[in-house]
Amino acid sequence: MKQQHKSNLLKKGWTVREINKAESIIEQKGWYDVHFSKIVFWSALVVIVFANVIVSLVMIPFLIVLNSWVLFSITVLLAGMIGFLYNFLITDIGHLEHKHHLMATIIVPAVALINLFVVVITSNSLIEQLGAGKSQNNPWLIAIVFAVAFTIPALGGYLRRIKESKKAALHDHY
Repeated sequence: MKQQHKSNLLKKGWTVREINKAESIIEQKGWYDVHFSKIVFWSALVVIVFANVIVSLVMIPFLIVLNSWVLFSITVLLAGMIGFLYNFLITDIGHLEHKHHLMATIIVPAVALINLFVVVITSNSLIEQLGAGKSQNNPWLIAIVFAVAFTIPALGGYLRRIKESKKAALHDHY
């Protein structure tokens, strides 16, 4: 409970004990909260993996036609969008244990890297079959660029939460 709410309750005549009891009741989680959070978590994970597959398929024409910096710009843009989706869906689900967030942090980027790597190899095969006259793409380089751009929104969200918790700790201290 925010300090401002606590001070308002104190002004209304609540005792510290009553406020603490109300706070513990509000923050108490039931089995249904945890169960629902797990359902939302797994659903969000499926949505993110599906979005990664769609983005990879959308990238095939770009991989065949475009060269260097334009291709990397599109890769960064698409990876950033999926990263924001990931950050939005996964990190704000309440009542999850640290292991769930850790699992999502490992599974989603791994699936994205593997998926993009396969798509780049497929596009290289198509370039060769079409005789497009374009040099083949480096699957490792594109996958790494995708991974870095994918993780930037999550890293930004993590740093934002650290900053907010430090700010809240300072506010509670004074």
